[in-house]
Amino acid sequence: MRGATLLELLSVMAIVGIVTAVAVPPVSRSLDRAAVNAAADRYATLFEAARGLAISRARFSRLVVDTARVETAVLVADTAGAWDTLRVWSLGKVAVSASQPIVVFSPLGMGWGVSNGRVIFARAAAAETLTVSRTGRLKRS
Repeated sequence: MRGATLLELLSVMAIVGIVTAVAVPPVSRSLDRAAVNAAADRYATLFEAARGLAISRARFSRLVVDTARVETAVLVADTAGAWDTLRVWSLGKVAVSASQPIVVFSPLGMGWGVSNGRVIFARAAAAETLTVSRTGRLKRS
């Protein structure tokens, strides 16, 4: 049985190093884009759920973004006017900034007190912006 020489082992290690150096940055960028898209999708889904909750329960509801914890909470107003937290969801490993961290929906599903609020999700070079119109609609850009 014959073993490999030091020169052969070094050649293989050099090839593996070159392939790794070429492959890692695109994979890293793809993972960043996937994390940002997942966070934006989750926020959009929760946005529509909070809007639907306001309509179905005929009460005010709100969606709150905690930028420090990178979480989103859905709350609904009870009969006394206090806010009950239904659930809190994590948005993943992204950075979040919001010009309007709280979006309130009227019992008709219209945005209440928010106009052109923006939520920006970012990780490394990947970023996505969601804009809330004054009527309470969400637009991706």
